[in-house]
Amino acid sequence: MQQLQNSNLLDKAISIIDKGRKNIVEAIYNESTKSYYLLGKLIVEDEQQGELKAQYGKKVIENLSKKLTVRYGKGFSASTLWDCKKFFIKLQSLTGELKFKLSFTHYAYLIRLDDKEFKFYEQYAIEQRLSVRELQKAVQNNTMLRVENKPKKLATTQVKPKEIIKDPYILDFLGLDEVNQGDEKLLESKLIEHLEKFLLELGRGFAFVKRQYRLTLSEDNFYADLVFYNIPLKCYVVIELKTRKLKHQDLGQLQMYVNYFDREVKNDDDNKTIGILLCNEKNDSVVKYTLPQDNEQIFASKYKLYLPSLEELKNELEIIDDI
Repeated sequence: MQQLQNSNLLDKAISIIDKGRKNIVEAIYNESTKSYYLLGKLIVEDEQQGELKAQYGKKVIENLSKKLTVRYGKGFSASTLWDCKKFFIKLQSLTGELKFKLSFTHYAYLIRLDDKEFKFYEQYAIEQRLSVRELQKAVQNNTMLRVENKPKKLATTQVKPKEIIKDPYILDFLGLDEVNQGDEKLLESKLIEHLEKFLLELGRGFAFVKRQYRLTLSEDNFYADLVFYNIPLKCYVVIELKTRKLKHQDLGQLQMYVNYFDREVKNDDDNKTIGILLCNEKNDSVVKYTLPQDNEQIFASKYKLYLPSLEELKNELEIIDDI
């Protein structure tokens, strides 16, 4: 009983501290970003009061930058002040209380997008708690197009496995033009070598557990290629690599690994294990008829060694929608 009380006390203490830290970060983001927004407003209003707008430009911004830098140090370069101006112009229709949930660095990147993209990726970054680097990757991977073609709720109290699985996964950071059929070890080694970038591509909340995870069944040993744990989903994620076209036997093998983790590895408070078959080509009909209709654990995704063009991605999404 005493042990249970101590556990409850610890959980409550962690909750209080985590909530406090989250509030602090949000407050810093809001006040800091608001300052840059108001700086942009000041610059625009000062420009509009001038007799000739053409006279207001590079020299004025540079002089202001130098004086602010002398007083406050880094953070007020001329390029930053230009971004402040663009930021205000982008959002000058805002009325009422200003409340920002992202850093100004996020917004300095977002203002380069069109209005529709800006609104989508701002909300996406807030809900997924993306770093600036993760936000840039989301834009590069045309996340908005994927979401629009395959609707799903971004803000949910309970994240579902299919909401975090991508198709395709873009592995352009590996620096490989191609991987020969059957050379899964090379692909695996490269993914481990670039683990940080692979975690970014996988998405929010992935933590690396182990490569070549051994599963012993009676006298036989099997090895799962890569094992992760997803914190928002609170479950293990087993990834199998195939440098060829997917076969139905591959899904059966992955199902065995997932069953093993569910019965032998996961804790009672963990959710069911997820399996991802990462291959260079797949037959969606094979996937559809190999897996049960209510499947929420096994997924098959293609990998690409380069960033696909917008047209290629549209074509792939159209194929998915037809299935």
